[in-house]
Amino acid sequence: MNEEIEILLNDILALIKSRNRKLMEKYDITPLQYRALKIIKERHPTMGDLCDALYISSSTVTELVDRLEDNNLVARVRSKEDRRVITLEITDEGNALLEKIQEERLEVLNKALNLLDEREKDEIREALIKLRNVLKEDKGEDERNFRN
Repeated sequence: MNEEIEILLNDILALIKSRNRKLMEKYDITPLQYRALKIIKERHPTMGDLCDALYISSSTVTELVDRLEDNNLVARVRSKEDRRVITLEITDEGNALLEKIQEERLEVLNKALNLLDEREKDEIREALIKLRNVLKEDKGEDERNFRN
């Protein structure tokens, strides 16, 4: 049973990733660029902060931000308090792109979920919340064991 659940979750994730990749191709953006845009919108990070958030090297982040900037999706903004500090800001075009992609991502999911009744949706939601919480607890345990 547990193995079947793992297979089903992996299949669902693969289907979602595949659909999202196709959607992003439509807008000429990569999944990494999309993730970067979301982080930039939420956090207004420095380049170093973006490296840490995406788990990639500074040279890769520089190339990534250069492409996003060339497409007018983000801007580098020098701090007024400390001119050495540069933060990343999403542009109006970047915001509009994120909104379009998010709307289409939800449309796809909504089509699938609309085939279920409210009880089934509630059951799935509750089960996923429980699973997420257990996995979060396990992650904390893994981190504690790793440090010891």
